[in-house]
Amino acid sequence: MATSDSPSLPSNANLADFTESIAWTAETEPTAGEVIEKENLLKDVLAMQDSLRALLTRVTTVKEDCTKAESENETLQTYVESVTKSLAISSPAGAAAGNGVKRR
Repeated sequence: MATSDSPSLPSNANLADFTESIAWTAETEPTAGEVIEKENLLKDVLAMQDSLRALLTRVTTVKEDCTKAESENETLQTYVESVTKSLAISSPAGAAAGNGVKRR
């Protein structure tokens, strides 16, 4: 059952005009300038990718160093607190009197 609203196929004459339209034809061969530009862009992209990889490696290394330093700082802080408490408990009179250090 065909309806009058359905699109009709173009006639052979219209089809030839349609397929030979400038909109459907494209330049298939790039110019020498376009080839050189494309090669330069590809080189730039590859160089930028290498730079990004190097930066990522550096960021990862710095993060690891930072994490290590934070861990060492926590260990040192714990040690300092332990020594401070130990000194305060072992010599309360010395701690109050300046740890027994004579001043001139």
